[in-house]
Amino acid sequence: MDTNSIEKLLISEEDAIRRQLRADTEVDRDRAKTVSRLNDTLSHALLRYNAASTGDRPRQAIADSLAAAVRETFAFLLAGTAEKEISRRPVRTGAIVSLLISIICCLGSMLVIDRSFIAGAVLAVLALVLGFTAGRLWYGEREVRIQAGLDPDAVWKTLKKTASTMDRKIDGLCELEKSWEREAAAAAGDSQNAPVSQEELLLLGDLLEALYSQNGEYALRQLKKIRPYLQHKGIEWKEYDKENAELFELLPTKKEASTLRPALVSGDKLLLPGRAAEHVD
Repeated sequence: MDTNSIEKLLISEEDAIRRQLRADTEVDRDRAKTVSRLNDTLSHALLRYNAASTGDRPRQAIADSLAAAVRETFAFLLAGTAEKEISRRPVRTGAIVSLLISIICCLGSMLVIDRSFIAGAVLAVLALVLGFTAGRLWYGEREVRIQAGLDPDAVWKTLKKTASTMDRKIDGLCELEKSWEREAAAAAGDSQNAPVSQEELLLLGDLLEALYSQNGEYALRQLKKIRPYLQHKGIEWKEYDKENAELFELLPTKKEASTLRPALVSGDKLLLPGRAAEHVD
């Protein structure tokens, strides 16, 4: 079995998980137990998944992040409510008729019992029977209890589908990270192997010629070419003054303040701090 799949790890324990979910729903009838069960199940699967992914820290980090979000959503299963409802049944016509006839029979029994005991007794018995029947047919208010539960099969299918989505997203993000690493490596290789432009070759050649000629005046003329070259690259140099002192490393001097090395900046970014001598008494 491929242990690098949360879905397959859950399927390997499908029977046990479904039995436990069914027991929580049908025996205990406690949704809180189901939520706790789902949390424990996913946590156990995540531990096994990360153990199988030892050495692949990005995959483990992504799995932990997704599982944490999924575990928080399990609480939605407790968001429903269950309330008692009282319904009123309509009174049947037969109950009213039976009650009226029972009353008539009772009155009749009282009127004829002195003249005919048997007739009075029959009417009395008939009144009792009709009264009992009316009571049986007469419906009052009844209480209806609502039991809010979960379908264990639906819960299992949702959990498995969620695990499948997690696997798909983890694999996708890992592949994306690898592609970024390949692009970064390719970009670094391209920058290292980038050819030197003709302008740069000419500048380097002039500077080397000045070095080998050991001619100070000629060397200074060649060094003046550096500033236009840096400007072409979007780099400016700043000479020292009181307004841009934060761009420089300051050294004390008894002479007048002067720039020892200009500061190199690109836009608002300081590329290289300058060095300057600052007059002190």
